[in-house]
Amino acid sequence: MKKFLFLMSLLVVFLFFGFKVVRQNVKNDLAAPVSLPSPTPIQTSIKNVKGVRSADIKKSIFVPYWGLNGEDIEDKYDSYLYFGVVPTRSGINKKEAGYIGIDKFLKVTPKSSEKKLVIRMLDPDITFPVLKDTAAQKVVIRDSLRIAIEHGFSGVVLDLEVSAVPFDSLIKQINEFSKLFYEESKDKDLGFAIMFYGDTFYRIRPFDIKALSANADEFLIMSYDFSKSRGNPGPNFPLRGKEVYGYDMTTMIDDFSRYLPDEKTTIVFGLYGYDWEVDDKGNAVGTGEAKSYQKISKEFLGKCEYKECSVKSKNDSRETEIRYTDSENKKHIVWFEDMESVSAKQNFLKAKGISNFSFWAYSYF
Repeated sequence: MKKFLFLMSLLVVFLFFGFKVVRQNVKNDLAAPVSLPSPTPIQTSIKNVKGVRSADIKKSIFVPYWGLNGEDIEDKYDSYLYFGVVPTRSGINKKEAGYIGIDKFLKVTPKSSEKKLVIRMLDPDITFPVLKDTAAQKVVIRDSLRIAIEHGFSGVVLDLEVSAVPFDSLIKQINEFSKLFYEESKDKDLGFAIMFYGDTFYRIRPFDIKALSANADEFLIMSYDFSKSRGNPGPNFPLRGKEVYGYDMTTMIDDFSRYLPDEKTTIVFGLYGYDWEVDDKGNAVGTGEAKSYQKISKEFLGKCEYKECSVKSKNDSRETEIRYTDSENKKHIVWFEDMESVSAKQNFLKAKGISNFSFWAYSYF
C-alpha cells in the first residue's frame, strides 16, 4: 500500500510539472505576429479561374497609428484598415495613441475610400478579463461601434490575438464574444470582420473556425510569422513544402476553406523577415532579429557587403533565404517574404477562387 501511494505521489508530481512545461511551450509557440513592413501590392496577371476576374480583385492595407506622418496616402487600395484602438473593461481607451490618431488617419486617407476600424486585442492582461466578463464585452462592443459610426468607418475588424492553451471554456468565450460583436454590428448597419492566425489549424489555437464562420462578414487570415523569431530559421509562410516545414499555404487554404467561403476570405501578407544567428548546423543560437523588406533589400539585395553572402530563392516556399557571415565571423540565416513570393502566392490563391488581399502595413516601405 505504501509503495502504491508513493508511486501515485510521483505520478501527480510528474503530471503537475509536465503540464507547466507544456503550457509554457504552447505559450511561447503561439507568439503574436510582429508588426512589420509590407510594400505596395504587386499587380499580376489574373487567370479567369472560378469566376475571378481582374475587376473582382480587392486590395486593402493596414495603416498603423504610429506610421502616420502627415502625408496623404495614395488612392490605390479598395479599403484602408486603421490599426487601431485598444479596449479596456470599461470601453475603448481614449487616452491611448491609437484612439488619438483617428482624426489624423481620416485626414490622410482618400476621402471616398472605404475605411475600417481595427480593435486591437493583443494584451492578455486586457483580453482575458474581457472575455470572461459578458458585461465588459458589451461595453467594449458598444464603445467600438459608437466610435466607428462617429468617424464614418464602414465597419470594424476584431484583431483578437490569443496565445493560450485551447481549453473549451476559452473557445466558448471567444465564440460568444464574436457572435455578440457581429450581431451588434449588424444592428448598427456596420460590417464586422475577424482576424485569424494563418497557423490556426497547425498550432491548434483556441479558435473554433466552424462556429466563428457564421458570425462575420469577412475573415482576414494572417499568412505570415509562421517561422517564429524564437525558433529555427524558416520562411515567413511557405507556399509549399509541408514535408520540410511542417505546414504550408496550400494546406492552410484547404483547412480554412472547409469552413470559410472564398468570397469572404482575405489573405494578409507581411513583407518582412527574420535574421537568425546560427551554429554550424544552421540552428538558431538566439532570437531572430525582425527586419523590414526595405532594410533587407538595402542590406543584401543590392550589394551584399558581408562575407560568404549567398541569396537563394526556394522553389517550394517561393521565399528567399540569405546566408552570410558577419564581421565577427558569426553565421546568419535570413528568410523573408518579397514581392516575387507574394506574386506567386497570389496566383495560387486566385486559382483557388480567393481574390481579396491585404498588406501589413502602410509606412513601412
